[in-house]
Amino acid sequence: MNYDFSADFLTMDCLEPLTLKVSGQANQIIPQALSEPAEWKDPDKAAGNVLEGDELWIWPKRATPAKPPLGSILVDSDGISWTILSVTSKPAPLNVWEAHCRNLSVVYNLNNLASVYKATYAKSAGGEALATYSVLLTDIPARFQPFEQEAKILEDADWPKTTYHVYLGTDIFEPNIPVEPASADYRLVDAAGRHYRIMQYQRAERIDALPLAVCVLIIEGGEGGATDRVTTSGA
Repeated sequence: MNYDFSADFLTMDCLEPLTLKVSGQANQIIPQALSEPAEWKDPDKAAGNVLEGDELWIWPKRATPAKPPLGSILVDSDGISWTILSVTSKPAPLNVWEAHCRNLSVVYNLNNLASVYKATYAKSAGGEALATYSVLLTDIPARFQPFEQEAKILEDADWPKTTYHVYLGTDIFEPNIPVEPASADYRLVDAAGRHYRIMQYQRAERIDALPLAVCVLIIEGGEGGATDRVTTSGA
């Protein structure tokens, strides 16, 4: 005799709805799902500041018959996004999906917000091309991590050159986002209004990793003797 216990799943306590986001597809609603802590460990990228908490999300196959692709996102009832790292099919009589997920915002301690600014140019009275930066993208979850500092001599003055590793919750070099990050035309700006020149941009090659921008903090006098000129209008 074949048993089907999938209906019994819906009688369990502590169920909550999820939204499954698959690239290129419409969002799918999972009415009821169960979460279980998978493991806790101290991740390298958090520098010991946070604990990485993975989750197992379990839901009936009837809610999403197709196997969710790895790298897809589950959004829980608190609005937290979980990246699917692996999926296990539990056949009859259970008939559920079991997805091992990770909250990358926690893993990378994305405790800041970044904006992307783009330059437009106009000539000064003396014929010099002057850049004015305006907002292109905003509210990108980010972590600005000081990486290296060295002394730099500019016009006989000693300036600190500080390099940052900036982990970004959004790939700003996606095909549908018109940004060439490692270019003089773009800046990253943190929540405190500090500007950073993007020297190198690394796209994540794994579903459990985030894009990384290697940046230099711009200080007054550090580039052409002045800070970036900024407007609040869009580019």
